[in-house]
Amino acid sequence: MVSIVRGQQQDRGSGPVHRITYSHETTIEAADGQSLLEASIQSRIPHHHQCGGQARCTTCRVRILDGLSHVSPRTPLEEHVASERGWDDFTRLACQTQVHGDVVARRLLQSPQDVVVLDLDELGAASGVEERELDVAVLFCDIRNFSSQTEKSLPYDIVYFLNGHFAAAAEVVLNNNGFIDKYIGDGLLAVFGIRGETPTVACRSAVRAAIGMQDAARRLSPIFERDLNISLRLGIGVHFGPVILGRIGHPGRRHVTVIGNTVNIASRIERATKQLDVPILLNESIVAHLPGALRLGVSNKLHLKGISDTAVLYGCEDFSNPDPVLLVQSSFHRIAPRLIAFGERFYAILFEANPELRPLFKNDLMVQQRMLVAMLSSLVRGLNRVTEITGGLHALGKRHCKYGAHSNHYDKVANALLRTLAEFLGDEFTPDVRASWSTVLDTISSLMIEGADAESSNLAEASL
Repeated sequence: MVSIVRGQQQDRGSGPVHRITYSHETTIEAADGQSLLEASIQSRIPHHHQCGGQARCTTCRVRILDGLSHVSPRTPLEEHVASERGWDDFTRLACQTQVHGDVVARRLLQSPQDVVVLDLDELGAASGVEERELDVAVLFCDIRNFSSQTEKSLPYDIVYFLNGHFAAAAEVVLNNNGFIDKYIGDGLLAVFGIRGETPTVACRSAVRAAIGMQDAARRLSPIFERDLNISLRLGIGVHFGPVILGRIGHPGRRHVTVIGNTVNIASRIERATKQLDVPILLNESIVAHLPGALRLGVSNKLHLKGISDTAVLYGCEDFSNPDPVLLVQSSFHRIAPRLIAFGERFYAILFEANPELRPLFKNDLMVQQRMLVAMLSSLVRGLNRVTEITGGLHALGKRHCKYGAHSNHYDKVANALLRTLAEFLGDEFTPDVRASWSTVLDTISSLMIEGADAESSNLAEASL
């Protein structure tokens, strides 16, 4: 979580000051006894902490590269987490690790994909089992007519094209709690449900990702057609069923992957999208977990190559009712290439309508704009797991309280965001999109106000 409003740095007092050096990044200062996470937040180092630093998640984890003797022993909460996951002494929770000397550390989670991979590695190590059987939703995506379209293209142009497509498609997968299993030529294999989600949640996330990937392709295709004479049309197949999840390959370079007939069927379903001329095909196993939630085409019974049973497949057009998460994600991706300009305009609108808020923003506005962009990106990724990021939003509200923000300020910030979105999206800022953003912002504000109220109560008690 990243703060929208930030006041002056906390006074470190007259005690000793220590240095924390993050590998490949920078060196920051920390007061004696300050946690690694607190020091990162204070110095604006991006540091995951979904639970708000309460040792209820492991997203703030770091590896101590030097100076292990300069940090505090594990707290009982951290000891419990470390024992369950089989951590060595050098892997620590930044929220629980206090600094008493100079330290060199590496943040272990740089992206949403890192969270999934390390979770899988550690859970496997803790249980002593390399493989697990799970019921998951598997999505297979492929580019239509890729070989014929790129037959005469220069190799570097093809690389540019694929990287542009995969960056957009992978972002959609990660935003919907998916795990990118592998890239296969111009294809992408993604899995949903490997972190304990219910079948309904896993299937809905997979369908939302499929729709979002098609939306991203429609945005990118005109650019690729203009620049490279290559169109970007996707076929996507989605299936739900059992897989084996494990680390496969040479002992020195194994990769987390899923194997099983479910993966094969998803691949065959994707191939059938070309035969049936539909962009998204769902197996009946997906549809059964989302009764009435989808706008479907007619059903088709097909014999898929290499599969003995007949498959019942449905073309998927959209959700039956507007899906707020999908609408927020899709509209955010439309403004993503202009986020710096978006930040500039947001603050101009906010201060024009609410000049009394300007003194709360003590940072340089360029810094504030980067913080806003990072916060919005983080929140869009967390829309599917609000329960997980509640702690982070509470902590953000507490910090805002210390900076002088009040509960009535949140509506003003939300209104400025909605006005900025309306300007940047134009006709695409439909009533449904506005309602979706309003719902999301209301949820975020409520959770932050809960954190601020708790902080106010603590400050009041401390003053007695």
